[in-house]
Amino acid sequence: SLKSGHWDRKSFIGVELQGKTLGIVGLGRIGRVVASRARAFGMNLVAYDPFMSPEQARDLEIELAPLDDVFARADFLTVHTPLTPETRGIVSAAAFKKMKRGVRIINCARGGLVDEDALYEAIKSGAVAGAALDVFTTEPPRVDHPLLGLDQVIATPHLGASTTEAQEGVAFTVADQMRD
Repeated sequence: SLKSGHWDRKSFIGVELQGKTLGIVGLGRIGRVVASRARAFGMNLVAYDPFMSPEQARDLEIELAPLDDVFARADFLTVHTPLTPETRGIVSAAAFKKMKRGVRIINCARGGLVDEDALYEAIKSGAVAGAALDVFTTEPPRVDHPLLGLDQVIATPHLGASTTEAQEGVAFTVADQMRD
């Protein structure tokens, strides 16, 4: 809007991260890095990962909790799991009903982890304040995908590893694997 000549500060009121709770579903390599970054913003961390031991979580200064507790406590919820039959739709209509009103959802992991129809309905009802999505169940999403029409949704075209450094890292990894 500013580039269009508008000075509309009232339309861009945000929410602070400090003191908020980040719910993390999946504490693999990326989930742990996200937790580290969130801690730097002063966020409280609560996570669900059935494969992480309580000792590992304690060492990482992350509270492990059952999935329903993570849903209930999160001000922001981020998912970092592979897409499997067990994780498909893990953030579902039933999950949204367990969450705080005004939660924000982040999915930069895999399309299909978040039920997109349920997310649309949860945003429209006001149960979810917004979402940031880098992945979709079908990529690219249809031009008329309902979530893309919502101002409360920030969407990017699966850019997770779209940096010069990430591309170089992948090239080196592939070269090392070929050599080995």
